[in-house]
Amino acid sequence: MQGGLKIYKSSAGSGKTYTLVKEYLRLVINKPDEYKHILAITFTNKATEEMKSRIVDTLIELKEGKNESLRNTLAQETGVKDVQRNAQLALD
Repeated sequence: MQGGLKIYKSSAGSGKTYTLVKEYLRLVINKPDEYKHILAITFTNKATEEMKSRIVDTLIELKEGKNESLRNTLAQETGVKDVQRNAQLALD
């Protein structure tokens, strides 16, 4: 997998979870079978559950053809033409 270590640091309420979820989705939509090799760390169990829930919920939305704006953004950023299919593969 390409990439490297990315660290996001900012104050509470600034959108860190949104950023982490989007980055995770970008990686997993690009290569659905690579989810096992992605590590996302937060500092509380509550934040971890929120991030996990958002990832799964958003993958379900993408699989169902919802959230067109995010689907288009991910397609543009990853070059993946069938984001819906890759979301399904990631969920499987």
